Amino acid sequence: MNEEQYSIACLIVGILSCVLCCMCFGLPLGIVGIVLFVLSTRNGHGIDVKAGIGLALSILGFILSIVAAFIIIIGLLSSYDSGYSSYRDNSNPFEYFIEEYGDSLDYDDSDEYQNLPYYFDENEDEQINEL
Repeated sequence: MNEEQYSIACLIVGILSCVLCCMCFGLPLGIVGIVLFVLSTRNGHGIDVKAGIGLALSILGFILSIVAAFIIIIGLLSSYDSGYSSYRDNSNPFEYFIEEYGDSLDYDDSDEYQNLPYYFDENEDEQINEL
């Protein structure tokens, strides 16, 4: 490849590193863009405009990828589920549901629930088996 092709590749990689920086792809693409810039200026050729813009975009994409990575890491470390943490903090897991939803099922001393939303028939299993 000649220096003109390296400068075009440097520009393309620089654009890609800026576009893909929020997914942290700007880190490797930024490094590749810098390497392509160095290759485009070898043999004493001057800095091409495309290569210069590609270098600037590669550095920008690299820096933005580092910032995006820190934001993602900080977001993951500081995120929590408030409902789960309040459930986890209770010594008795049923206390959480009673606080949250109330005591919707009244349980009396006869070991039966009184306010079920349906009628429970003990003979229902026998009727189903007969079918």
